[in-house]
Amino acid sequence: MNKTEIKRQINYRFYQYVNDNFPEYEIDGGEGNGRIYLVPKEGDSRNDNSIEYHQSRHDLVCLNYASKKTHEDVAKMQSYVSNNIIPFITLCLK
Repeated sequence: MNKTEIKRQINYRFYQYVNDNFPEYEIDGGEGNGRIYLVPKEGDSRNDNSIEYHQSRHDLVCLNYASKKTHEDVAKMQSYVSNNIIPFITLCLK
């Protein structure tokens, strides 16, 4: 696998994880700048509680004033990417 294929595989597995475990979010393709937005499907402050995922750095962020649940979801997602997806893909390359 080359670098692009590795990143594509990590992103694919992340999107599967979000769809399976966080059905309350919809995946918004963003503006083609390497970022994907996870937007809550319902709620008054959807934009404030959105999560940004960077497709090449594989990190997630949300606004400082986002809800506690959003911060917890970011922590869960980042932990999964860092501890499950990236090590698995790295292991497959050996």
